[in-house]
Amino acid sequence: MPYGRRPMRRMLWLAAAVLLLPAIGGCSGSDALPPAPQPSPAPQAAYPPTPQGARALLERLGLHGDPDLIASLRPTASDYQALFEPDFAARAQSFYEARFWASMPATAQPWVEPDRTEVRVWGATTEELRAWKPAARNNFPGGYRKIKDFLRPGFTIYSAEMVAPGDDYGTTFNGLAYVNGHWAYFPKPWYVLDSPQR
Repeated sequence: MPYGRRPMRRMLWLAAAVLLLPAIGGCSGSDALPPAPQPSPAPQAAYPPTPQGARALLERLGLHGDPDLIASLRPTASDYQALFEPDFAARAQSFYEARFWASMPATAQPWVEPDRTEVRVWGATTEELRAWKPAARNNFPGGYRKIKDFLRPGFTIYSAEMVAPGDDYGTTFNGLAYVNGHWAYFPKPWYVLDSPQR
């Protein structure tokens, strides 16, 4: 079912790190950000760059949590530059580092309630997202339409929903992409548009 027709849902702690912008201190363009550590390939070894790999990775995080796996999803500067156009890439890196990764709890918890064992995953290429084709608009939040022109070609972004068997709605996630040889997470990238320009 298209995202635009779904009711609002309670977001868990990970998504809240992006959504609760007023509760998190802003950063000015002059604030220095520590460089993101290079991702370790070991936590991602079991998750190939395929729809099945994306599904397995999200299922692991959704039902179990995994601090090492979450840490490995932190994009590097080159990941932002690969996925996004240059100006947006710099802005996205500043935004995510300050308002998402800096507030990540030290101990990862499961992302969803334990009964939400059914994982639905959709993928769309950045070309499909830029053209806002059915694969994109039917399975991704409308916010992607706001940033579609900042996406660089050649990548697939995954969106997912975890539901309890028999339920129509559950907890949604988006922004998982395989970039520069590893998985990286860029949730709700349209929120970058509300951040100060550098």
